[in-house]
Amino acid sequence: MPTTSGDHETTDSTTCAGPRCDVPRPPKATARWRFCSTACRQASYRARSRGGVAADTAVPTLDEELCATVMRLLDAVFRARGGLAEGATPRSAEVAHLIGLAQEATDAAVARDRAAGVSWSEIADSLGITFATARRKYGTRTAEALARFRVGPPDGGSGAPEPRTPEKVV
Repeated sequence: MPTTSGDHETTDSTTCAGPRCDVPRPPKATARWRFCSTACRQASYRARSRGGVAADTAVPTLDEELCATVMRLLDAVFRARGGLAEGATPRSAEVAHLIGLAQEATDAAVARDRAAGVSWSEIADSLGITFATARRKYGTRTAEALARFRVGPPDGGSGAPEPRTPEKVV
């Protein structure tokens, strides 16, 4: 039940209103201050407006895709090993193909980690790059990969307004 304290209204709830957040709110938080941080407030907004990623289906599917990509990479490495020894194809073409497959495997791993809830900071640390570089390099690719697993609003709609059709003037 809300109580008034001076000009502000406070609530009895002492935890953050964000999804999956049990962090206590700051002491003497007003009713308007529902979240523990700006990041938590933004995550809650994203979950409400765009729909979250269905992690229970996304993570196992992305694990399978990651395994398939790594298997293709390993297969290509073993084939390239023989090709590099024989000299049948240009070595630069073989290496470029391997680098492309390694990039696909990295993209799949980053998408899987994001679906599992791993932060960009942790991903950047594991790749040995900065937070901003990780977000810039993998953000769009990851969003496209995770778009398959987006969950819409509970009413079944897309959450976006319906497109307007021009009316015919008679």
